[in-house]
Amino acid sequence: MTIVEKAKSKYESREKQNSEIIQAAIKVFTDMNYDVGTMAMIAKEVGISEAMLYKHFDSKKTLFITCFQEILSDLMHRYKECYKRNLDNPLGYLEDSAVEYLRYIKESTNGSKFMVHILSKIRDEDLKKPFISFFQDSIDTVKKALDLAKEKGDISKKANTELIAWEYVGHYYSIILAREMDSAPLLDENVLRSMVRGMFQRS
Repeated sequence: MTIVEKAKSKYESREKQNSEIIQAAIKVFTDMNYDVGTMAMIAKEVGISEAMLYKHFDSKKTLFITCFQEILSDLMHRYKECYKRNLDNPLGYLEDSAVEYLRYIKESTNGSKFMVHILSKIRDEDLKKPFISFFQDSIDTVKKALDLAKEKGDISKKANTELIAWEYVGHYYSIILAREMDSAPLLDENVLRSMVRGMFQRS
């Protein structure tokens, strides 16, 4: 094996372990919450030493934020696919994105609960920043889509797109709650589509 091949193999091995750590951490933080979950618990979940874990992440807070970013990366990939399918249909993009979010919440128990946990840490300035950034970016993205829909005449010219954007993004947590309560009607994709259309029609 050449030096380049060895370096590549070492890099791939580290990246694989990094991914395993993040998934284990999401599970531990979800099961135990941020305050109770420890680096020792995460290391045990992965099957490595705590010392090895600290070679990947220098603190529990850094790892927690990385977990959040990993979840967002998954969601952003899904939303990009929705955008590609609806290049000239901003309302269709928002409708499909809501459904993709619902699918994520249904498919990823740990991911959905993690979203709730980070909201509970809003008083910690370091943890608050990525959450606020995500929430504001979501509102801005939705508002831009709604503004485009207004220009195209798809929604009322009088529509307050910022308020609609807040209502739309606020449904993120309604969906999580519906999942925790096992509310079948609210977890139905067709029902969700109708709810989203209703937001736009009321405008």
